Amino acid sequence: MKRHELQHFVDVKMDKTLAKPEYHLLGDGITSLTEEFNAEEETEQWINQENGTTDVKSYTPSISVEMQDIDQDDSALLDWFNNLIDTLPTGSKAISSYVRVRVQGAGPSYPAVQRLCAVTVGSTGGDAGANVTNSITLGGRGDGIEGTFNADTKVFTAGSAAPASLKSEKSTGSSLS
Repeated sequence: MKRHELQHFVDVKMDKTLAKPEYHLLGDGITSLTEEFNAEEETEQWINQENGTTDVKSYTPSISVEMQDIDQDDSALLDWFNNLIDTLPTGSKAISSYVRVRVQGAGPSYPAVQRLCAVTVGSTGGDAGANVTNSITLGGRGDGIEGTFNADTKVFTAGSAAPASLKSEKSTGSSLS
């Protein structure tokens, strides 16, 4: 799987009900994006043991996004970023959602995970002569919702099965490339 096949979309309407989100691809102006899962672990070692035992208690996923303020086709995403920088939302006004999509198979629907998130503004600025860079963090809230994402309509459908093209490839044991 190549990096361009793992895509992240963010709801620029910040619809915390997940009823009518408006998802936009995090892409142009972003050179690196990693979703950190931030596991909370608990390790114990008893006095009669040479080695300890680690258990995973929970995960709190987050995505740090640095986006250059460049001219791009997706003006709604750029406007959303700039509005965050200008208004510094807090509380319920800082709640949105994102979708992680694995773009593999025939499409246009792909396996995806949707997650509510708190949007925090990190910084804006940069070096002399460079494009302005804005940074935000999408901090996960609660459990992710498995489903599919239609890349053409930008609609997430909860609980739907993987597209048939992926099911048949998985069941035969062939790898996806």
